[in-house]
Amino acid sequence: MSYVVYGVYLLLTYLVGAIPFGLVYGLLRGVDIRTVGSKNIGATNVSRVFGFWGGFVPVFILDFLKGGLPVLLYPMVEKVLFGGSGFIFEKDLMLIVIGVMAILGHLYPVYLGFKGGKGVATSAGVFAFLAPVELLVALGVFLVVLLTFRAVVVLTNGEERKLGFFKNLQKGVGLSSVLAAVALPVSVWLIEPGRLSLKIITVIIALLVIVKHRKNIAQLFGVKE
Repeated sequence: MSYVVYGVYLLLTYLVGAIPFGLVYGLLRGVDIRTVGSKNIGATNVSRVFGFWGGFVPVFILDFLKGGLPVLLYPMVEKVLFGGSGFIFEKDLMLIVIGVMAILGHLYPVYLGFKGGKGVATSAGVFAFLAPVELLVALGVFLVVLLTFRAVVVLTNGEERKLGFFKNLQKGVGLSSVLAAVALPVSVWLIEPGRLSLKIITVIIALLVIVKHRKNIAQLFGVKE
């Protein structure tokens, strides 16, 4: 029975992870986010239309929660159904697999023909509960790179100064996300070298984030694909 419950939970996690909150949020406000900017359904592209506080923040939080809540809630589900004895294999690995399903849901949502977002917010939600210290390291890298990049762009570009610091976030978020994604597995390998499953999966997630951001990075360095 525990195998069936876990399998159903993984399926539900994927389906929740596949909910395109950026698209839903945009449609509720009268905009199909797939027709503007990068046409991506993630929080960064939503910010192009609705701004940082009115677009980026609410969508980021929703994408964060759809990654984090399945990881957080499963031990409670397991305890209620099996009294604490329902883990069919090593607990850490089970939670990692749940997190991966949420991330895959966001990256490849069944509702949109498997064409989804870039996975940064959802991954952050997952690792907030799987590896909070390592996530803080990655978040620190993200913020330092983003703030430095945006400060340089705003100071050297008159148009950017008029738009404001948080406008055109895509010009800095792509690079920041990639470097943060790289920092996550590095920090896991340094801080918790004994968690082999976590080390492997963070490397895989980092590679997926890099692939999803390849166009942003290419544009940043003036490379045409």
